[in-house]
Amino acid sequence: MPSMTLPMTRVRAAIPPALLALGMALAGATVAVRAADAAPDEWAALTLRPGERQLFLDDFVLGDLDHVTRVIHSPRKYEHNPVLAPDLPSDGPAIQARDAPSWDEAEQVWKLWYIRFADDGNGAGGAGFARSKDGLHWEKPILGLVESQGSRRNNLVVVQGDPKAFTQHVMIDPHAPPARRYKGLIGPHGRQPIVSADGFTFTRLDVPPIPSEDESQLNWDEAGRQFILTVKQPGPFGRSVYLSLSPDFEHWTRPELIYHADAEDQRRGEAYIREIEGDPRYWRPTVDHPHEYNVEIYNMAVFRYEGLYIGLPNYFESSGRIPLPRGNQDGINSPKLACSRDLRAWTRVGDRAHFLPISPLGPGVIDTGQIMASSHPVRHGDELWFYYSGIDVRHRPNVARVRDEYHGAICLAMLRIDGFVSLHTGPAGGFVDTRPVVLEGGRLCVNAVVPGELRVELTTRDGRDVLPGWEAGRCVPVTGDHPRVEVQWPGRKLTELAGQAVRIRFHLRDADLYSFWLEP
Repeated sequence: MPSMTLPMTRVRAAIPPALLALGMALAGATVAVRAADAAPDEWAALTLRPGERQLFLDDFVLGDLDHVTRVIHSPRKYEHNPVLAPDLPSDGPAIQARDAPSWDEAEQVWKLWYIRFADDGNGAGGAGFARSKDGLHWEKPILGLVESQGSRRNNLVVVQGDPKAFTQHVMIDPHAPPARRYKGLIGPHGRQPIVSADGFTFTRLDVPPIPSEDESQLNWDEAGRQFILTVKQPGPFGRSVYLSLSPDFEHWTRPELIYHADAEDQRRGEAYIREIEGDPRYWRPTVDHPHEYNVEIYNMAVFRYEGLYIGLPNYFESSGRIPLPRGNQDGINSPKLACSRDLRAWTRVGDRAHFLPISPLGPGVIDTGQIMASSHPVRHGDELWFYYSGIDVRHRPNVARVRDEYHGAICLAMLRIDGFVSLHTGPAGGFVDTRPVVLEGGRLCVNAVVPGELRVELTTRDGRDVLPGWEAGRCVPVTGDHPRVEVQWPGRKLTELAGQAVRIRFHLRDADLYSFWLEP
């Protein structure tokens, strides 16, 4: 599994906080700056809610670290990609999806609505519908609702009163009344809410459209009880991400700018284009105009994961303008990784590495030019499955028809649960502790891969003294590969410390720690 590492040794007060923050910002990371003279017992304690996993995409839960490296992990691409290909005449040469599959509890199937790119619509005239029992093998039932290519023998859904509607999104809302169980958005520019009782025949809601260009991402935030919509609008350096929220799918906040490219992205984008251009294993953009290089954010999926929001900003690293009559831009499009605690302030995770990079050229490989992540990962056992649109090129210049422009299909990549980031130590070992936390739970669990050893101790809130009976030497060592394993001190229970502010210190040797959490 591809990964990228960043050293994370932290020595409190050894470096002025302003300089430490500046250095890490220039390296592409974001750190919470604490005053140099702030005593540890002045830090607010964080209450750990049972069941909510603590990840390490940002520094929110971290205290001190020593000889620990942050490792960013990329999902493993499924060896039998694509999982859903354009194999119907109504599909055209390419299909894409911006939404993850929705699980239908009543029918016990996954349902997916996708965008098609055919001569009779180029995305308009109804989304395609597919379903699957296992998320790997998909079928496209004949619905008979829309005429395409001179036939109704297809899987296209319809919006009443608008047979040419460009259907961008469809999802299942398990909390909605039956008539509005399926929700979606239509429109090549602007997003108009639609609803349906069966997922096949939709009606428009009589509400104003949400301003947007031709890209968006839609999710339901269970914790916030709100729909999250990110749309594309102009911003610094070009295409940028704006946020609109709704509690009921009818009333939407005015889109506000939350994420855009910056000067450092421009520098890294130029280096990446030059790297791809010089590597014969990869598809090379047709246009290479260094004076026109530019990085923009094409879209961004935003989803709630445990106690934070994770974003997959799609970085469009443009290599130049395509000549008329085609126009537009050539280049590479693929997601990176970001996170936020409030949906407005975003941390670029790690060193701005590509989270789902394009693939090298090869027989049957489709994701060589563009990768567009769907709305969120879905959980299968101890894995997170990321469905994404894989496209072979950005554009082919001087083509007359959409059918000749590019080819695309829906692919899959898999990641260990909580596997976005791990804290790693080598054989020499190191440690990481938390900020002061209040324990609400009886068991401490970790997700870790430990060829060596992992032990835990609990300390006072200032981290100076180990609590008697909770020493690392008394802890039962954790070894092996465990998506979930309980950390134990024989004869002790965490309920003894209920209400106290403590620190959890993880001693790691040749280990990767992905997350920790409390259970009742």
